[in-house]
Amino acid sequence: MAEVSLEGRSIGYVSILHGLLHVLELAYGVALIAIAADLGVSLFVLGVIANVFGFAYGLTALPVGVLADRVSETRLLALCALGMGVGAAGVSLAPDIVTLGVALALLGVALGLFHPVAAAFIARTASRTGLGFAYLGTGGNLGLALGPIMVGIIASGMGWRLAYAVFAIPCIVLGLLILRLPRKVRAVAPEAPAAVQVDTGTASLRPVLFPLALILVASVINGLVYRGVVTFLPAHLSASVRHDVMGLDPVMLGGSFTTVALLFGVAGQFMGGYLSDKRRRETLALISLGVSAPALLGVWGFGGVGLLGAAAAFAFFHFLSQPVFNALIADYCPDYWRGRMYGVYFFCAFGVGSFSAGALGLVADAEGISAVFYVCAVLSVLATVALVPLLIRAIRRGSGGATP
Repeated sequence: MAEVSLEGRSIGYVSILHGLLHVLELAYGVALIAIAADLGVSLFVLGVIANVFGFAYGLTALPVGVLADRVSETRLLALCALGMGVGAAGVSLAPDIVTLGVALALLGVALGLFHPVAAAFIARTASRTGLGFAYLGTGGNLGLALGPIMVGIIASGMGWRLAYAVFAIPCIVLGLLILRLPRKVRAVAPEAPAAVQVDTGTASLRPVLFPLALILVASVINGLVYRGVVTFLPAHLSASVRHDVMGLDPVMLGGSFTTVALLFGVAGQFMGGYLSDKRRRETLALISLGVSAPALLGVWGFGGVGLLGAAAAFAFFHFLSQPVFNALIADYCPDYWRGRMYGVYFFCAFGVGSFSAGALGLVADAEGISAVFYVCAVLSVLATVALVPLLIRAIRRGSGGATP
């Protein structure tokens, strides 16, 4: 019973940290209007800063993925939490755009410690992998959903700098709590006997290189969409409804409506984790990306309630895909390579995906913020196409992904 309690508490801490991570990740997009007014810079410049932040976030995943296979996961997660607290405090004190870019890059490095380690942690220690990823993802999506309105309230009333400072505190507290956990929380499978030789060479990857490559290609494209949406959705929602809701601060307005939309992502995240234990994961991944494209067209073309509905639909299906992709990596990747493969996966999703922020900032300056979502819809179609061969391969082999 004590072991189950320890596992549950550990997953709870990591899930809360996931939520705080996404609060800090989205804070920049929510505060974009206030930062632009405070520092006097264009959307293109702020998009480039988002690019730097996102690339640092994703690049860290590569070396951390290697460490996740060799170093205590709980210690790395504690370092992540403490780094987030220090980084957020640094952003709150940045006096100019250059210092802000440096501070956000450092915060991105701290955030980048999380995903490969947390994914390897869940895959190796959760009694039920899909449900473990569902709890982890739900914690993250609560941060994604509630973060915009919380940041919006603080930023509109007391300034965007204080919003970062406030969330630095729970990060540091959580880091200290995670430090108190044992280095290894739970081992799902018994260790191999000393006489059994574990395959740690690249030969174990060769049979699964093709499906893993397809998953990574789709994750790169999906990452481009994700970074564009989280950077520009609050400003788009604020600009689209501000004439209808008079008297409210635009930062508060954008954060509030983003929260309404992203709350549907919480349900999508949990549904994705639940279904990934019961249905073919390749099918779920294809459906989730396929539905995201028309939803983004709705964000581009609709206004008012229709815009909110389209944003909510995108959030539901986009975040439904996340635990599915995490479980697919666990399905296809040999255990010894799992931490490193999660590192590559999150670098593709967040690091390479970050380059959309600067490019889409140019689109926003030239064509308006709504055009960003038309481009993202096209990218979602390409990501869907990339997954078609993966599903065909799985159907031909009669597998749900577990047997590459």
